[in-house]
Amino acid sequence: MTGTVIDTLLDSARNSPDRLAFRVIERNEEEFALSCADVARLIGETATGLKAQGLTEGDHVILVLPTSRDFLALYLGCLYAGVVPIVAAEPTGGGTERYTATLSGLAERARARRIIAAPELTDTLAAGLPVLVSTPDALRGAYAAPDTPRARPESLAHLQATSGSTGAPKLAMIRHRNIVANVGAIAEAIHARPDDSLVSWLPLFHDMGLIGISYALQARIPMILADPVTFLRNPLSWLRWISRYGGTLSPAPSSAFHICARVARRRPPGELDLSSWRVALCGAEPVHEHTMREFQDAFGPFGLPDTTLLPVYGLAEATLAVTISDVERPYAVDRVDAEAVAAKGHAEPRPADDPRSVGMMCVGPVLPGHRLRVVDEDGSLLPERAVGEIEVAGPSVIDGYLPGPEQAVHEQESRTADGYLRTGDLGYLLDGEVFVTGRRKDIVIIAGRNYVPDQLERFVEAVTESPRTPAVVAVGVPDRDLLTEQLHLLLDERLAQESERQTLADRVSRALAEAFGISGVAFHWIARSKLPRTTSGKIQRHLCRKLIQEQTS
Repeated sequence: MTGTVIDTLLDSARNSPDRLAFRVIERNEEEFALSCADVARLIGETATGLKAQGLTEGDHVILVLPTSRDFLALYLGCLYAGVVPIVAAEPTGGGTERYTATLSGLAERARARRIIAAPELTDTLAAGLPVLVSTPDALRGAYAAPDTPRARPESLAHLQATSGSTGAPKLAMIRHRNIVANVGAIAEAIHARPDDSLVSWLPLFHDMGLIGISYALQARIPMILADPVTFLRNPLSWLRWISRYGGTLSPAPSSAFHICARVARRRPPGELDLSSWRVALCGAEPVHEHTMREFQDAFGPFGLPDTTLLPVYGLAEATLAVTISDVERPYAVDRVDAEAVAAKGHAEPRPADDPRSVGMMCVGPVLPGHRLRVVDEDGSLLPERAVGEIEVAGPSVIDGYLPGPEQAVHEQESRTADGYLRTGDLGYLLDGEVFVTGRRKDIVIIAGRNYVPDQLERFVEAVTESPRTPAVVAVGVPDRDLLTEQLHLLLDERLAQESERQTLADRVSRALAEAFGISGVAFHWIARSKLPRTTSGKIQRHLCRKLIQEQTS
């Protein structure tokens, strides 16, 4: 597969100009149908506007825009013109001082020449930023028919901020060839069909949302593109879009499936037809078995096939996807001995009714045309069921981050001599499929044993019979007296009334001692809003650890 996504779009505009490219559902829930010719026109107007504003090939701009026609015009227009966009999250309410400081840091790190924001934000942002702030209208010029794009396969397409869940975010350099390789491999893995349609409400500053646009254009299928605020207001609106438009593809993080299942329990959705939905990629955060089961139970009666839910694994440094579960079968779970994983780094199988067993979610084989291996700390290949670091190579893997302070160190640490990317994620292989167990930097080490925070958290949520997830955060904090780490649990204060918390903590302590052999657990009850998170909602464990250390020092 050659060329760029923009090449494919312009070819579609020439050969099938009236074919639906996007149905955009904007924040006010007004809908706009855009044909391939409409999108090409938006690109032509943006290219003229960028040139008039003195923005040329290789310049960096930051987009702070809601999901809208304006976003499509600016993002795709930048890709056409060779201008490099960085999509940033919008402010989420409250004071803008902290947000402006964060955006200013991003602009400096990205060496941005312009910030393009919605009109209602420009005055507020301009007052506190060292970079010129413009509205989309200022970047809209007279229409000129798009000619040969400046974008080439080797050109930088956009900069994608990494999650920042284990440290400061870095800016991954995503090239056009990376995007084409990744969306092509995804299409092969999910057995793409010409009559597919993609439904997405995902934030466009997140790679799962942004690359969805490229997938739809490259696959030449329509995309229903909705604003995430609408989903937050009414989560079941997502499923109604799938039902209304016969969507076949629709990805989301695990938390979205959990929210919808919870809402459906309280308020049955009424008429809904999900029989067309054949691929629901579930990733961006740890995928939990009980979430998948609850969602299937809640929406199976509405026609949801039992093969639709597909746990996946990916990261910004691989453009988006690394592995995808088999589309021909229901999701798979491996029951393993929790103690063996901690003590031996080996996923020994156990019966489901064994109290020491934990479920590991299968995220499928590596994408076609890519390579994946699991290695120990010395880089030696590990056998099946041995837990080690996941490394990946292939055309979707980026060649680096935007250079910055100490970036050379990051580059050296993230690559192997034979070209594999060290992901920092831990997992194991079984029959050619991947099971992700956690992040290397997050591992809790107690008396020489390695414990995966996510497994501890899901176990504690089960013990507490939590109606929501995530409700528990597990971190290890060094104990100077014991010369090892102590397990600290941050629990959502809604799990129990204050008078019942000690009883619940005692029950959790007994369960952890029995299943994992962990003792001396420290408990911290905390409001959910106080937990440090990334812009995409991932828990920042390194900041949780810092928070605990500040409280206990």
